Amino acid sequence: MATQKGLVVEKAGAPFTVVDNIPRSKPGPKQALVKSLFVAINPVEVFMQQTAILTTALPAVLGSDFGAIVLETGSECKKLHKGDYVFGSCNLGQNAYSPFQETFLVDEDAAFRKSGNISVEESTTMGVGILTSSFGIIVGGKVALPDAEATVPERDEWIVVLGGSGTVGHFGIQIARACGYKVAASCSPAKSSKVLASGANAAFSNRASPDEQAAEVKSITGGKVGLVWDSSGQAHEAGFKILAESTAQAKYFSTTDNVNNYTVPPGINEYQVRIGMLGRDTDIGRHISEETVKLVPVLEGHVAKGTLGPVEFDVFDESGWEALVDAIKYYAEGKAAKKLLVRLQAV
Repeated sequence: MATQKGLVVEKAGAPFTVVDNIPRSKPGPKQALVKSLFVAINPVEVFMQQTAILTTALPAVLGSDFGAIVLETGSECKKLHKGDYVFGSCNLGQNAYSPFQETFLVDEDAAFRKSGNISVEESTTMGVGILTSSFGIIVGGKVALPDAEATVPERDEWIVVLGGSGTVGHFGIQIARACGYKVAASCSPAKSSKVLASGANAAFSNRASPDEQAAEVKSITGGKVGLVWDSSGQAHEAGFKILAESTAQAKYFSTTDNVNNYTVPPGINEYQVRIGMLGRDTDIGRHISEETVKLVPVLEGHVAKGTLGPVEFDVFDESGWEALVDAIKYYAEGKAAKKLLVRLQAV
């Protein structure tokens, strides 16, 4: 069996180690084998390295956001071809699909084909954030996602994005705006200009109490809020108080939090986003995979049009596998001011 270089974690809490004996996969009929060019570091890599939660085998190959080039396609692939650039959110915790190695697999229908208006680096910042917010807004919030070429009039309705200055919040704002909604987003006061630059109509302070946030949102929106998207996964109390002041007949609350226990008030439809289950043969895994296949073609159109654009990022000074180890440590120590990318290999 052919082998390749990459990073592994031997067990929970073990350091990332560079090895050269990772099995190299062969694509199935609807899969592509891709070469990992860039990765973006997210909190989930640190979490999985420390706990081994979400891994399916040990030693584990990790990673989430990627930018890659197609090397080989399966016999039934129609969208992807050799030489295409792709990006996305990998099948988390599944070694053959993880980008912290020279090559890995993608399911053709779940990967984004990069359009010419963005660079490989820019695309690497987008996969996890776009999918996560699409599930929060489109799937969990029952919001219709229009085709990129459709003319969408602005509604006199609002979506509230909690955690608007983060990567997921950035894409939540853009997706909500693409669907025709006005957006009020929470952030620290110092980041309000960043949130407005992402497309929000209004920003409010997440440093205020939940009651104060609810009052501020009501003054901004007039209570015309049907969906609160907690992209931070840390603000359910504020979200519920905002919806308590809403005049909407149907009220939705979506969150990235699937760890903490809390009580959902009557009359609120709650949805927990779990894109980490993409590609798994479980009920939730099949749900995530089926919805992803529906979302990706439409989202690709919005990326190509520019409706959805990348977040600010920095590329780590060094490149390669040892540099990735150093970059993860740098990120875990809280030193990254922007989305942090690492160049792993040249084309």
